[in-house]
Amino acid sequence: MILGFFSIFCSFYRKPHCASWLLLISFFLDMAVGTMNRHLSIFTKSGVELNDFAVFTTFGLASALLPGLDGPLSGLLAILYVLATSFRLCFFSTGVPFIYKGLPSPYASCVLASTSLLTRGNTFILSCVASLMILFMMDQTYYPHEEILESENWKKIVYLGGVIILFVSPFSLTPFYCLIWAISYIFFPDALWGKTSCLRRPRPRGH
Repeated sequence: MILGFFSIFCSFYRKPHCASWLLLISFFLDMAVGTMNRHLSIFTKSGVELNDFAVFTTFGLASALLPGLDGPLSGLLAILYVLATSFRLCFFSTGVPFIYKGLPSPYASCVLASTSLLTRGNTFILSCVASLMILFMMDQTYYPHEEILESENWKKIVYLGGVIILFVSPFSLTPFYCLIWAISYIFFPDALWGKTSCLRRPRPRGH
């Protein structure tokens, strides 16, 4: 949440480069903190509510500001992005274990931040990507709800590889690595990132 606030601060002062890096770091920290909480059995009502607020602040509001606020259209796009994130947080549950609907906002934010760094903050491209992320978050497509650090070893390696690249070669490889990671999750959710229980989800009636 703190990184999200700093990202918002950077966006308002027209420093999209810094804002984007803060969002990518948040993407990695979000997975690590969630795993740590489960291992330590840290679950409280206030903690869950604070986590939702942190997700909304960082992966919703801060991410929505990356394309900039240079006019009514960009302002409307930012509002729609925030609303999509809110909708995604409220209605993600499907009642089926390890599955939820709509693209998780951390992955949408990862795509936006990576694109911002790779295109040097090109507002037109970022606006197009933000529009696509809104559609993915609002879509009713099934996505696997799986914790990377508590899954197969190769997924842990993907995560650790991203962390290593972040420290070793942050300015050249990290955005590209994170973009490929997020895109693979978007277009191949079950084939690459799902669990067996995801693939065996019950079919809706009428199909």
